Amino acid sequence: MEKERKEDITAIKDMLNQYAIGCNTGNFDLWMSLWADEGTQMPPDAPARKGKRQIREGMKPVFDDMKLDIAIKSVDDVEVHGNLGLTRCKYTLKLTPKAGGDAIEAMPDGKALTLFRKQKDGSWKIIYDCFNSNLPPT
Repeated sequence: MEKERKEDITAIKDMLNQYAIGCNTGNFDLWMSLWADEGTQMPPDAPARKGKRQIREGMKPVFDDMKLDIAIKSVDDVEVHGNLGLTRCKYTLKLTPKAGGDAIEAMPDGKALTLFRKQKDGSWKIIYDCFNSNLPPT
């Protein structure tokens, strides 16, 4: 049981790495593959996006129009409870318009709480992702 738990923690941490790789390489299909069909994304200052269709509609323009540069600064918690796992991390996010222009420090001091569910095939998928800034609005 302990070995399985360690393997699950490793797999969940790898999900965060894949999330960053998908963003940083502009690989939208990879990024979307990390989400469960019923996933919910909870971005700051916007309504929740429920299900892959809404997540895709909300995020595809970002991937199309911007070069994303996300850096996970720390993973402060990783927990597994049965078929549920969660991470709490700190990150930075910079967006650079593909059409040209200055980079935007979209999230210079961000934090995220992400909930994962283990699938029948043993993989993990994101079911909730809530993220915001430690800095006050400007």
